[in-house]
Amino acid sequence: MLLDIEQLENQVTFSFFNEKGEVELKTYDTSSFPNWYTCEENDKRRNIHNVNWDGKPVKASFEKKISKHGLIEFIEKLPKEDSDLIFGYNFPKTYFFDIEVEVTEGFPEADRAASKILTISVVTPNHQVIVLGLKDCTEKEKQDIQSQTNKYFEKFDINWDIKYIKFNTEYDLVYTFINKFMRKFPMLSGWNCINFDWKYIVNRCKRLQINPADASPTGTLTRDGLPYHIGIVDYMDLYSNWDRSIPVKENNQLNTAAMQSIGVGKIKYDGGLQQLYEDDYQKYLYYNAVDSILVYLIDQKLKTLQVVLTLSNICKISFYKAGSPVAITESLIARNLLAEGKVMSIKPYQKEREKSEQYAGAYVKQPITGKHKAVACFDFASLYPSIMRQFNISPDSFIDMVSPAKAEEFDKDTFTVTSTGAVYEKDPSILKKVLTDLYAKRREYKKKMFEYKMQLEKISEKLKEK
Repeated sequence: MLLDIEQLENQVTFSFFNEKGEVELKTYDTSSFPNWYTCEENDKRRNIHNVNWDGKPVKASFEKKISKHGLIEFIEKLPKEDSDLIFGYNFPKTYFFDIEVEVTEGFPEADRAASKILTISVVTPNHQVIVLGLKDCTEKEKQDIQSQTNKYFEKFDINWDIKYIKFNTEYDLVYTFINKFMRKFPMLSGWNCINFDWKYIVNRCKRLQINPADASPTGTLTRDGLPYHIGIVDYMDLYSNWDRSIPVKENNQLNTAAMQSIGVGKIKYDGGLQQLYEDDYQKYLYYNAVDSILVYLIDQKLKTLQVVLTLSNICKISFYKAGSPVAITESLIARNLLAEGKVMSIKPYQKEREKSEQYAGAYVKQPITGKHKAVACFDFASLYPSIMRQFNISPDSFIDMVSPAKAEEFDKDTFTVTSTGAVYEKDPSILKKVLTDLYAKRREYKKKMFEYKMQLEKISEKLKEK
């Protein structure tokens, strides 16, 4: 299962999850792999084996880095042994973390990271909670935290083991987390962890003169400030944008999400969080540990992360691209084009031109205000994909935009003319093939899902009889 792709000059590194749920890296030389550009028919460098997606001739250009479409082609041409390894259906070992920081003047800002990081809690896949802190915590206090934690979550039948590590300075705590802990995490998640926790750590590292890139196996960060080849995903984002099991979400706060999904919320305390740190450090550590456990349990219940990972694996794209409809569509289209000997070329550099035209968005009918009787709502299954398949809408089948008068000139057996004046060829397009394949698989898996649901109900009934 592909995690990340990192390109340097004439080489590309893929990271993926192996059968043990750990990260492995494979690096390839790309100096002899081309990018494609359209060219004239009589160009001496014209490639005789491939054409562009629109049928135009192409020529190869060998450059320092492969284009995004070239990467799709590179992945498709990997040796079967490597492809099976990289895209094996293997889920990562996932860890969950949460930081607590010093509160002096209002809520700490991740962009400034002006206050100390006081504690970091980490939940491991084997039900251990490791808390890093700056103050003393006796063995008895640790045991009390462990007992409180297990009692608080007793309905989940999990035996939590609490481990506490004390550091003399904040520098030692953060350095250890970056250099000793991070590289052991195939996947790391938390609640609002990218926009707050990880961003805060990165900006705090700058103040402490610690290099956050040391968290990456290759010592580099992405443009978004995430370490290459270490999975970091915000579970609040997954919950908000991907989960469909909870139909009405009151808000995206951890306490609300936890109560709605698993029936247990955050630890309550009197006063402010900084006061809790100063007056009751044991409860402060307990609070920090519970926050990380809550996200772990939400994931165990909703399995939303598995959905994103599965989607990225089906599309053969980086885990970080799974949320991009453009990346998903381009990958599916490009791979189908390659099967027909077609490639997706790079547009030559052009100076940015002023926008000469605008496109209307989706049509929204103006509502008729007031009270109405016998109101009906229509919901069509896969409406947009069905329309696209019906009219064969696809970049490679598009001919032109014409006026109603001009539309009559097109042979209806060969072309489709839509009500907007868009003309498409009727020969099956790439996008129609992609959508038809996905639609067939969707029906197949829905049928399987129904069968498994029926089996589960039968098993439940038999268990009740006993």
